[in-house]
Amino acid sequence: MIQNIISLLVSLLILIWSCDYAIKNAIIVSKIFKVREIFIGIFIIAIGTSLPEFASTVQAIYLNSPYILAGNLVGSNIANILFVGGIMLFPLSKLIIDKSDYSSLIFFLVLSILFFLFIIWDYNLGLLHAVFFILLSIVFFYFELKKPLDDDVEFEPNKFSNKKVPLLILKILIAFIALFFSSKFFISSAKNLTEIFGIAETTVGITIVAFGTSLPEIVATIISIIQKQNKLAIGNIIGSNIANIIGITLIAIFIQGDINYYNLLSITDKIVFLFSAILFYLIIYFRIAGKLISIGLIISYLAYFMYLYL
Repeated sequence: MIQNIISLLVSLLILIWSCDYAIKNAIIVSKIFKVREIFIGIFIIAIGTSLPEFASTVQAIYLNSPYILAGNLVGSNIANILFVGGIMLFPLSKLIIDKSDYSSLIFFLVLSILFFLFIIWDYNLGLLHAVFFILLSIVFFYFELKKPLDDDVEFEPNKFSNKKVPLLILKILIAFIALFFSSKFFISSAKNLTEIFGIAETTVGITIVAFGTSLPEIVATIISIIQKQNKLAIGNIIGSNIANIIGITLIAIFIQGDINYYNLLSITDKIVFLFSAILFYLIIYFRIAGKLISIGLIISYLAYFMYLYL
């Protein structure tokens, strides 16, 4: 048991480091090609911080642990909103978001509701759904890329060189390799602990695995707030949740042919997933911030966390 706990912690630390290393180099690449702050949050930071979820999904499939896969997806999205979102809102007196960014928020809400409909019914998601998700991602990416640059963003083209791009990409690939193997040991250790303590795999997926793989989002959010870039933090949460829904589902479909979430999640998990998505949409849309709402979100997550183990 002690060996599994040590393996869990060490692999988690490597997982966080590799994710952080990939993100830092990806940000430099984004500055070379001059992209928007919230675009960086949604597509660079968010995808980077979702890499642990993706890698964990692959390992969960190969270890024949579909409950961990489903719990990881739903649990990570819930953790991103209630816990990471709560951390983001704590030091802020108000949220700053451009009107052009509301379309990103609407896309997040519509996708969350659509996914809820898929998991609330006994329904197999197959290759046609994979094509649909891919096309949806392309359309979303296109319209986000077409949006104008932020007026207050200052780029330093002379600070970075296009010649550095191949080296930066190599660093990112090295981080991805470390991420893959660390996630493999993380999921294996987590599964072993479920067998030792007799805990349901879904519960472990929603709590231990989901929270563990959400740590990069927490780190990225804290750094963004410290640097007074709350649009980056908002983009991170929105993008991570979108990436989890589409990315994890696509991985599952491409590896095993299809995925049916209906029996892998409890009705409580499904309702909390939808509720948290709607709540986050309302918070950002009405620009609600402050310590009270922050503490409320964090307490809600901890209460849900404890409920799963009762």
